[in-house]
Amino acid sequence: MQQAIVIVPKATLYETIIIRNNCLIGQNISDELLSGWLLAITECRGDFLKVTTHYGYSGWVRTSDVHKITQEEYGLWNIRSGSLLLLTQRLTDILCAPKVQAPVISTLFMGSTVIPCGSKKDGWQKIRLADNTTGYVPAIALASSKSPADSQTEVRSRVINYALSYLGTQYRWGGKTHEGIDCSGLTFMSYFMCGILIYRDAAIKPGYPVREIPHAQIKPADLLFFPGHVALYLGNSKYIHATGNLSSFGCVVNSLNPQDMDFRADLAENLYAVGSVFC
Repeated sequence: MQQAIVIVPKATLYETIIIRNNCLIGQNISDELLSGWLLAITECRGDFLKVTTHYGYSGWVRTSDVHKITQEEYGLWNIRSGSLLLLTQRLTDILCAPKVQAPVISTLFMGSTVIPCGSKKDGWQKIRLADNTTGYVPAIALASSKSPADSQTEVRSRVINYALSYLGTQYRWGGKTHEGIDCSGLTFMSYFMCGILIYRDAAIKPGYPVREIPHAQIKPADLLFFPGHVALYLGNSKYIHATGNLSSFGCVVNSLNPQDMDFRADLAENLYAVGSVFC
């Protein structure tokens, strides 16, 4: 099967493609894919490729947003290899020289993957992007893609911190960045940044690490499932979520406690499952 890699800062994944005015166009946005993420190509139709992501999600992307790669290149960019670096800031400028005054080559989103070129020097790291461009970023803006051997408490705390970084971000259907994010994009990215791949949609799906637990066992960083919606539990009845509700519209904190000002009765009354990746 032919492999490909995302070479733009953000590629849109469409559920379907249709013909309009003799042109193929994407229809029904389902996801966003970040620079350096791998894809398996299953079909080619005009300017679009049908692909499956490395986390099992399928759809159509524009051919211009990706680059076909060899099996050797696939090995280099495989996130499970542990040799890649993740960008950890909301946005990171890729500079053409190791100084803040250098021209910007590109700007990538948190969660994009890059390859290190040598060791960091004087606080800077030279990196290679998926389109083979090289540039420099502050080393502090990078983390290993390999899952650290942290304690459960530490992982839960890191998941929550990544989720909190999206506070105030506008709601965007299919979004996965600080430009705009949806409910499952928020939970997916919060865990992805900690080396854990959960299902991208608001559901507990077999084959992924989230399993249902009793409500009484809930702890911070566990997941709350509502019909068509998912949130991340913070503790003390609070949860963070990305909501399209026009009363808040964005990434916000709400409560399950009717006594709190930020209580959302419409969600609290329809909570049907609690999920966790932790034993």
